[in-house]
Amino acid sequence: MSGISPSEASSAIVPKSEKLKFSTKLTYGAGDLGPAITANILVFYLLFFFTDVAGLPAGLASSILMIGKIADAINDPIVGIMSDRTRSRWGRRLPWMLFGAVPFGIIYYLQWIIPHFSSDRAANQWWLFGYYVLIGILFNIAYTMVNLPYTALTPELTQDYNERTSLNSFRFAFSIGGSILSLILYILIIDSYAENPAQGYEVLGILCGVVSVVAILWCTLRIQERGADPILNQRQKKLLGILLIAIGSGFGFCGIDRLISTSGGVDYQNISAGLLSVLIIAFGITLLFANPESHLIDDDAARQLEAQQAPSIPFKEQLQIVFTNKPFLFVIGIYLCSWLAVQLTASILVYFVVSWMRLPEQQSGMVALAVQGTALVMLFFWQTVSKKFDKKVVYFMGMSLWIVAQVLLFMLQPSQAGLMYFGAIMAGFGVSVAYLIPWSMIPDVIELDELKTGKRREGVFYAFMVLLQKFGLALGLFLVGIALEAAGFIEREAGQPIPIQPETALWAIRLAIGPLPALFLIGGLILAYFYPITREVHAEIRLKLQERYRDGTTPSESDLLE
Repeated sequence: MSGISPSEASSAIVPKSEKLKFSTKLTYGAGDLGPAITANILVFYLLFFFTDVAGLPAGLASSILMIGKIADAINDPIVGIMSDRTRSRWGRRLPWMLFGAVPFGIIYYLQWIIPHFSSDRAANQWWLFGYYVLIGILFNIAYTMVNLPYTALTPELTQDYNERTSLNSFRFAFSIGGSILSLILYILIIDSYAENPAQGYEVLGILCGVVSVVAILWCTLRIQERGADPILNQRQKKLLGILLIAIGSGFGFCGIDRLISTSGGVDYQNISAGLLSVLIIAFGITLLFANPESHLIDDDAARQLEAQQAPSIPFKEQLQIVFTNKPFLFVIGIYLCSWLAVQLTASILVYFVVSWMRLPEQQSGMVALAVQGTALVMLFFWQTVSKKFDKKVVYFMGMSLWIVAQVLLFMLQPSQAGLMYFGAIMAGFGVSVAYLIPWSMIPDVIELDELKTGKRREGVFYAFMVLLQKFGLALGLFLVGIALEAAGFIEREAGQPIPIQPETALWAIRLAIGPLPALFLIGGLILAYFYPITREVHAEIRLKLQERYRDGTTPSESDLLE
């Protein structure tokens, strides 16, 4: 252990405050809007789109998802290491987001079109399989280019224990809010194109892609990395801010005009115009009144930037560092268990609603809204609670409620739609914790590594966290698809109603909606119990890092946390 006890660390010296302005938190949070909107629709509806709109067999459809996730997992550590090694006057992360934003939006749209390759149904299915595999791989590369550097910004923006939780609460407010908006758009668009669902999904892809690009650019052009120059100077920010406010106002007028012309009727067109108006105007205002954070441009920030530019450690040695960091292994496990539960529930939800509960397809969007809406409301409640309790205590609270919700969903009968929504609301209590807590733990783990090595490798840690998570998800989604096909699941043919599923397929759907996610959540609780970095331990880590940057010394091995 270290030479400073936790009690001494918390009472003798207080780590330097690194509070962030509201506009910085808001802008940083907006960076997760694009990935959240796109990922949410993919999680809830891509498998359903493949089987019931594009007409692919469940096994083939799940294979597309598995291949995409494995490819995604492989490119994560590559992009993470490359972003760690990036040297530019704008920093290490923002250039990746800047140049990845537009390809991200375009390739996302291509995911939702259904090209016709052959009049032979079997041959066309294999051509579609190849097309969606290729687009899935390209999209995941673009997603990693913008999302992984974005997540690695958290520890660079602030080193304050509570402020990081607050920063992540803004991030996940946009994340959950984006998920809610995407579901609203889904419900409205699918309803508008009830006779042509293929065209509906294509329209959804266009709108979500445009919103995503705007949100990513908002974060990229406003945020400044520690010790680096902003992408736009103050004059450029003000000019672009004025232009964006004018463009956003134009979208707002179009939305109002559309609302009036439809006699007050709300559809996806005026909702989309209103969303783009608010997003672009907020983008412009934050640029117009942008002021840098003092702790990101002071002498300490410059010294930390210089330290980051030291020669890189070889990849093999980085692997050893990552996997010998015991707290990091616990966080990986906690995150993997939480998000396996999220992804399994989300991917099977539409089948559960349509085939077991015997409700219209749009009702799955309402159930998902109940989950995400509750998660959004509870996010700031959990953020307040986390100021009084350690992160793992908050995790226990949320996961316990979520487990009860999963068991309830499994026990539901088709006539109990009201209880289904009650279970969805209960699950939202836990989902908000799954968003907030694991990502708040990662910066603490990174600083423990920095204390031991003298180097910051956010990209490596975030990449390997996501890599293992995606390998797990790839296997989980593949097994769900294979299990559905083995259970006799019947895919819908184009232009035909949703078929009635056999009892074996219904049992497979119910197991995937309840018991399987609950088992993963219990595994996460066990790992969280043994997670070692408490509030006091983190304070000790920060004090030692401040001493290093102030004095230019490296602690001896005996002074480092085990």
